[in-house]
Amino acid sequence: MDEIRISGTGNGSIDRRGEGAAGQPVTFVCGPEPADIFCAVYEACALSITGEGVSLKIEEENFQPDFFSRYLRVERDERKASLMARRIRERISEEAWRGAYRASLSWEPGRADAVYRFVLRGFQIGTGVTDWLQDPNVCRVFELSRKVANESHLFLGFTRFVSWDNGVLFGRIAPKCHVLALIAPHFAGRLPGENWMIYDENRKKAAVHPAGGPWYMMDTVESGWEEMICGRKADEGWDELWRTFVKHIAIEPRTNPKLQRDLLPLWYRKNMTEFLQ
Repeated sequence: MDEIRISGTGNGSIDRRGEGAAGQPVTFVCGPEPADIFCAVYEACALSITGEGVSLKIEEENFQPDFFSRYLRVERDERKASLMARRIRERISEEAWRGAYRASLSWEPGRADAVYRFVLRGFQIGTGVTDWLQDPNVCRVFELSRKVANESHLFLGFTRFVSWDNGVLFGRIAPKCHVLALIAPHFAGRLPGENWMIYDENRKKAAVHPAGGPWYMMDTVESGWEEMICGRKADEGWDELWRTFVKHIAIEPRTNPKLQRDLLPLWYRKNMTEFLQ
C-alpha cells in the first residue's frame, strides 16, 4: 500500500485576505512534495466543491502571475494531508488513492492541479471514477501514475549498491520522478539484515534502512552531505567483480547497442557500476 512520507510539518496557515471578491480566480501555491500537494487539495476542496475558478500550482513551476487572480500559499500540514488521503480512500477507493498519490510523485508540471481535479471528480462520481478514462482529468492522473510506476519498476533493476568501509550499502540514483518511497519497500524486503541507503541526487533525499529495522526518508539538503558521501571509501573489489560478471555473461556476436539504448537509456547509466570507469 502506498503511503505519504512526510519529512517535517508546517503550521497549516494560509492567507485568505481578499478571497471574497466575486468571480476572482484563486490559485493555491504549494510545495513539490506529495504532502504539500494533498494539503493544497484539502484547502482547494474546502473553498470550492466544483473547482470552478480554483487551480493549484507547484511553487517550483515557472508560471506567470495573473494580475486578476488571487494567489494563496499553502504550508505543509501533516494532519490535513493525512485527512485528505483518508477521505480519498473512504469516499472514492483505494485504487483512486494509489493513482492520485503516484501522480503526485511525477516531475511533470501541472500534476498538482491534475490531482485536485481528479479528486473532485471522484467525490462527485464515487468508486467508478477510475473507469472514467474519457474524462481528461481522470485520464491525465492515470497517465502520470503509469509513468511513475514504470520508472519505479526500472529502478528496482537499475539501482546499484557499493559497500562502504563501514559496511553500509550505498546506492545513488537520479530519477525523473520521486520514486524513492516506491522502491524502498522492495529493497527493505530483499535486504532486511543490511544497513543500506539509497540517495536521490536530484531531490537531495535518501531512503535509509538500519539492519533489522524499518526504513525511513531523510532530507539531505544540509551542507556537507555530498562531501561525506564522496569521502567514504568503497570496496572496489566488489565493483570489479560485478563488472567482470557483466562482461562474461555478454555474448559478443549478439551485441546490439541500439536495442540496448532503447531498453536502457543513457541517462540511467551514470550511476550503474558496469558503465562507470
